[in-house]
Amino acid sequence: MKKVLFLICLLSLTTSVFAQEEEKSNILFDGSSYNFIISWKKKPAESHWTGLAFAFSNLNGLDRENVDLKLNRSYSIDLNLMDYNVPLHYHWLFVTGLGFDWSRYHFKGNIGLRDDSDGISRFLPDSEGRSYRDSKLLVYYATVPLLLEYQKKFGRHKTFFINGGMEGLINLYSKSQVEARTPDGIKKMSCKDLNILPVNFRLVLRAGFDDFGIFGYCQPYSMLQTGKGQELRSFGIGIALN
Repeated sequence: MKKVLFLICLLSLTTSVFAQEEEKSNILFDGSSYNFIISWKKKPAESHWTGLAFAFSNLNGLDRENVDLKLNRSYSIDLNLMDYNVPLHYHWLFVTGLGFDWSRYHFKGNIGLRDDSDGISRFLPDSEGRSYRDSKLLVYYATVPLLLEYQKKFGRHKTFFINGGMEGLINLYSKSQVEARTPDGIKKMSCKDLNILPVNFRLVLRAGFDDFGIFGYCQPYSMLQTGKGQELRSFGIGIALN
């Protein structure tokens, strides 16, 4: 009888231990944590935003009959320098931080984005009838994420994560540039007084395992100011190394 009672107690204790291990989070609740892109030590709580990311980009709102993108040359590069995360409950984190985004869009055809006589940014042909070898738009942003992340360990080493939310975009620099063919060779011309919104945002979703992820983003609002250019909303998909 004593052996039976001992086995029952042992089984009950073992079941309780396994149940606790299943519910145990891989996030340690010892306060908020800063993480930087260069870090030699694992932190108690780590999000999956800091790192390097690359995405192929596209634009909604283009008049495809007159202007279109060279998709293989339109992309964004993100350098997410640091994040600040707050453990919420078990597998959940709130994430913010600071990063930079370099976006460039190359266009097909003999057309470039510039301001017309009314100060409105439009896609226009060359005023002198010259042909373009290249036409592109460059927009550089500082990025500030506001994300909610879920993560869970599989086995001892693999961590699955998914995060989503928004990234604030602060316009640091923007210009449209064309390379026109002339009798004297190639001439570069730039237009820096474009009506790019100084502050915008995009919705983002990212998922993956450990330090590798895939992500997508889209801008709900046009990158050009209302009434000062056509609606151009960026979207893309890419890969990230955290």
